[in-house]
Amino acid sequence: MPVISVSSDELLDLTRSDEVTLLEVLPKIGIEIEKIEGDDWELEVNPDRCDLLSVEGIGRAVRGFLRDETGLPDYETSSSDIVTKVELSVQDVRPYIVTAAVKNVDLSDPVLKSMMDLQEKLHLTIGRNRSKVAIGVHDLEPIEPPITYKAVKPEEISFRPLEKSIEMDLQEILEKHDKGKKFAHILEDKERYPLILDSKEDVLSFPPVINGQMTQVTPETDSLFIDMTGTDMRALEQTLNILCTMFAERGAEIYTTEVKYGNRSITYPDFTPEEMDISPSECRKILGFEVKDGEIVEILQRMRYDADEKEDSIEVKIPAYRHDILHPWDIIEDIAIGFDYDNFEGVLPENVTIGESLDDSELRDTVTELLIGYGFKEVMNYILSCPEKEFEDMEMEKEQKIAKVENPVSEDSVSLRTWLLPGLLSNLKDNRTQSLPRKLFEIGDVISPNYQQKTKIAGVIQSSNVGFTKMKSILDGLLTNLGFEMTVEANKHGSFIDGRCAGVYVSGEKIGYFGEISPEVLENFELENPVVGFEMDFEVIYEVKYGDY
Repeated sequence: MPVISVSSDELLDLTRSDEVTLLEVLPKIGIEIEKIEGDDWELEVNPDRCDLLSVEGIGRAVRGFLRDETGLPDYETSSSDIVTKVELSVQDVRPYIVTAAVKNVDLSDPVLKSMMDLQEKLHLTIGRNRSKVAIGVHDLEPIEPPITYKAVKPEEISFRPLEKSIEMDLQEILEKHDKGKKFAHILEDKERYPLILDSKEDVLSFPPVINGQMTQVTPETDSLFIDMTGTDMRALEQTLNILCTMFAERGAEIYTTEVKYGNRSITYPDFTPEEMDISPSECRKILGFEVKDGEIVEILQRMRYDADEKEDSIEVKIPAYRHDILHPWDIIEDIAIGFDYDNFEGVLPENVTIGESLDDSELRDTVTELLIGYGFKEVMNYILSCPEKEFEDMEMEKEQKIAKVENPVSEDSVSLRTWLLPGLLSNLKDNRTQSLPRKLFEIGDVISPNYQQKTKIAGVIQSSNVGFTKMKSILDGLLTNLGFEMTVEANKHGSFIDGRCAGVYVSGEKIGYFGEISPEVLENFELENPVVGFEMDFEVIYEVKYGDY
C-alpha cells in the first residue's frame, strides 16, 4: 500500500487536532501509522483512497470525522479563457487530455513538497506508472493560450526539457534523458509522440515523459497550469479533481479551462457531485444492527458526503475527489467507518464447531512437503500471462479459446495462463545468476482453453547434468509416497525433446507428463543449461485418491 511522509506541524494544522487524537483517529479512517521520527510521520494509506495521499486530503477527512467540518466540501471555481485544442493525430497515441488553472497559490516548501508527493503517488496508483494518466504542472505565467495537444514525428520538434541546458528532439529525450529512458516503453512502437504547445509553438510538455524547462515551477510561482493526458477519460477527470481540491484546501483559486475535440467542448475541472441512492433497510441488514435514517445521514455528513432522506431511500451526493465510490455498498462501508468499528458489538457464534482441513488441503500440504524434501523451492506466479510466453516461447501452437483480459495493464498480462511450466521457466530466466542446480515447483490454478478453472502441479530442475531419468525417479518417489503406483508411456509434446517425454499414469488415468525441455524452448527463455520439467493435474490425482473433486 502507498506510504506518504508528512510533517507533524502540517498534519496538526490541517486536521485542527492534536497528536493523541490523531493516533486514535487515523487508523479508524483507514490510515495506518507506519513510523514517527521527530517531525516526520509516515502514513500507510489504503490504495483505493487516493484522495488521502496528501496531507490536505487527510486534513479534510479528519475534520469531518471529528465533526469540525461536515458535509460536502464547497469548492468554488471561476472561468478562464484558456482553451486547449486537441488534434486527431493523438487518437492512436494518448487520446485524452484534461486541464485546469490554479491561481494565488502559495508554493511554500511544505505545499511544494505536498504537490510533488501527491503527483508522484497519483502517477503510481490511478496513473499506472504514467501509462494510464500522466500529470504535468506548469508555471502559468509564460504560457500564451490557446494551447494545442497533438502528435508529431520524433525528430520534428526540439525543445529544452527539464534538467537539461540544451534542446533535444523527442527521440533524443527518450534515448538520453533519465526520464525519457524510464518511460520510453509507454511510447514503444508509436510512429508519433504526443506534445503540448502554446500559441507561440513553445513546448509545455512531452507527455507522459517530461515537461519543458520554460514552464518550470519554482517557489516563486503563484499561478499554475495543469495538464493530464492518458487513455482513460474518467481516470483523468478524477485525478484532476483530486489534485485541484488539494490546492483548494490550501486556499488557492481554481479556474476552469476548456478542451476542444473538434466541435465538442468540455470544461474542466468539474466538481459537480455524483448522486447515488442507498437503501436504509439494506444498510441496516449489511451492518447487522439498527441505525435510524437520520443517524445514517449524520454519519454520511461526517464522511464528507451530502445526504437527504427520501421516502424509501437516502440520496447521497459524492465528493468529486472520491474516485473509489462505484456501488451503494462502497457508501455503506463508509457508514460503517463513520459509525466507528469500535462501536460494533461482538456476537458469539450460534453453533460451536471444530474445524479441520479439507482433503484437498491435506493433499496439497503433503505434495508441498514432499517436493520441498526433494530440494524444490515453492513459487507463486501471477495467473495473468500472455500468448507469446504461453505458446510461442514454449514452441506450442496458439490456442484460439484463451481467456483474455479486456483492459490489460501491460503486454505481459493480457490473458489468463493455461499451464504452469512457462511461468517456472520465466522464474529460471529471472534467476540465471543463482548457482546450479535450481529446483522450483508451483501448485496453482490455470484456465483451460475451454474456460474451465483447474489446479495443476508443475516443477522444473535446471542443472548441468540433469536428465529424463532424474525427473522420473523424483515423480516415482512422490507418487509412491502418495499411495500410487506410477506407470509411464511415450508422450509427444512440442515443448519437450522428441523421445525424451513421457505421460504419467496412475490407476490407468493419465495425470500429466514430464521430460527434457527442448533446446528451442531453452533458447527462447535464454537458459544455457539443461532443464527437465513436469506438469500434472492435481484434480485428477485427488479424484483417483479420494473420489470426486
